[in-house]
Amino acid sequence: MNPWDLDVNLRFVVLDFLFLSALLMIGTVLRRYVKFFQKYLIPNNLIAGFLALLLGSQGFGFIDLQSDRLILYVYHFLALTFIALGLRQSKTNWTKGPVSKSISALTAYLIQGSIGLIIALVLVYTIKPDLFIGIGLLLPLGFGMGPGLAATMGNSWDNELVKLGYEAMGAGQIGLTFATIGYLYAFFGGMALIQWGIRNGKSKLITNLDSITDDMRKGVYKDGKPPIAGKLTLTTEAIEPLAFQLSLIGLVYLATWFVVKWLTTMMGNNPGLEGFVGTIWSFHFVIGLLIALLVRKILDMSGRSYVIDKGLMNRSMGVFLDFLVIGAVAAISFKIVLHYWEAILIMSALAGPATGFMLYWTSKRAFDDYHFERFIELWGEMTGTINSALVLLRVTDPEFETPVAEDAVYGSGISLFLGIPLLIALNIPIVMYGNAIEGYWITLGILIGYMILLWIVWRAVGFIKFGKPKV
Repeated sequence: MNPWDLDVNLRFVVLDFLFLSALLMIGTVLRRYVKFFQKYLIPNNLIAGFLALLLGSQGFGFIDLQSDRLILYVYHFLALTFIALGLRQSKTNWTKGPVSKSISALTAYLIQGSIGLIIALVLVYTIKPDLFIGIGLLLPLGFGMGPGLAATMGNSWDNELVKLGYEAMGAGQIGLTFATIGYLYAFFGGMALIQWGIRNGKSKLITNLDSITDDMRKGVYKDGKPPIAGKLTLTTEAIEPLAFQLSLIGLVYLATWFVVKWLTTMMGNNPGLEGFVGTIWSFHFVIGLLIALLVRKILDMSGRSYVIDKGLMNRSMGVFLDFLVIGAVAAISFKIVLHYWEAILIMSALAGPATGFMLYWTSKRAFDDYHFERFIELWGEMTGTINSALVLLRVTDPEFETPVAEDAVYGSGISLFLGIPLLIALNIPIVMYGNAIEGYWITLGILIGYMILLWIVWRAVGFIKFGKPKV
């Protein structure tokens, strides 16, 4: 079913956001006063998400937080996040740092996807013949691409499976489970890696963990000078500048809906393309990003981009991402996790270390400087999101003195475009092969082939060396 067609009572929507807001406040208080959360820099939205999971309909049932509504919120917040990302910056940097960061990230996605598929196929051929093989493709969606994409794509696959005569597999909740496990890898594993790196002299800037300020650990600016959130680009007598930024995001999202609606209507009237309608609705965030980039380009060329403030756009993205994460974690189904627990456990146990080893290897060979800092950023992003990556990076680069943060942002933009073939490949087994096992074997071949192609190009342009690193 198209997520836009879900009939939701406005009363429930308002109550959901009131409950999520209250839990976010509780998460903020817990981060402020509980040493455990401070030690591992666990973000407030993740704390709130686990509280919502325990207290909501999937847990003890004290709060009415239904998975279908929560996944709907995740779906829309994903698009809004990407639209804000497209509007906030005017150009992409294709130099060595961002390109190497992008290909390293894509390699992590491809390795995670290959590991997931191989494990799923082995289980199907041995002890779990009825296993949903697509669970292996949800691994990179959850780990590397984040909860929003994992939920959106997983839900789309469930809808396609129902059309094909299968039962819904709970793919959206499986994807959210992988995303949550990825967050645990990001912060608990990330802090352990940082401590190991500092003890062994890997960090260029930090010699001990005392550099982490109390403000950073507690998540509250109390002693230090608070940073500036953004600048006012319009006069407040005319319009609240933040309201303008949000309205612009809303306008682009409205245009996205019209474009997707037109595309799916055209495809629905074509017998050869009607099977891809659900996929297009799940790719709404890509279309939203493209429209946002077009709007930004028009504003840049017309000299009107001064109305957009990058700081306020970042804050808008932060709001969307906070509620996205809370909703994503709260939507996890314990019933579905228990049903697939063996596959989830094996895949997660292998994918985490494999991702770490690969990123550490490439960080020492694909970059000219700050190898450990780049590794930490990549680790945080490939098991969490760009936000978790910047949180971990700030421990090793407190003032963002290195080019790592900037390269990470530009590299993420490149990854969005280079990753489109991967997103298409992930849909092949269900959309083109009707969940037949042949489709998964073909997809595995595509993942490995695309990884080899990327590495050939990477080496050809001279951005990576395969020999022993000098560092």
